[in-house]
Amino acid sequence: MPNLEQTKRCVIADDVRASREILRSWLCDCQFECVLAADGDEAWEAIQREPPDLLITDIEMPNCCGLKLLQRVRADPSPQIHSIPVVMITSLHDGQIEQTIERLGGNGLLAKPLDQYSTYAIVLAVLAAAGTDQEKLIVSDPNGKISGDGLVSPTFRRLLKPLFSSDS
Repeated sequence: MPNLEQTKRCVIADDVRASREILRSWLCDCQFECVLAADGDEAWEAIQREPPDLLITDIEMPNCCGLKLLQRVRADPSPQIHSIPVVMITSLHDGQIEQTIERLGGNGLLAKPLDQYSTYAIVLAVLAAAGTDQEKLIVSDPNGKISGDGLVSPTFRRLLKPLFSSDS
């Protein structure tokens, strides 16, 4: 179990309570103070109140999905907010997820079901790369489930539509 030198603050956004709780448990073991949010809107409010050192967000959530949340973070004029390292988590199996997250400015990607040591590895790698010229998305995909055949799934297509349409 990794141990960080000082307490860091993390916002965890996931509509599945069990996922939020397990991530909080793992990160508390690493000296993180965690704020939990059930969707992207709740996470955005928490980020605006007190910008965290890290954001971990699920991609597929009601109200405001993780992709929209990532887009909001990167578009914010405050350097304290737009530079927050962001780790995305997903159970979607789609060939375009990595490219889309990288395009939107994500820093890490974890595949569900979550694994404690893969989570630690991604969190530590993302935090170590924060503030450097490292621009490559850090991906943990122990089961080879994120990469697909390059086709965009209907679920992922639904999540992408409001992000890249001219109406948003």
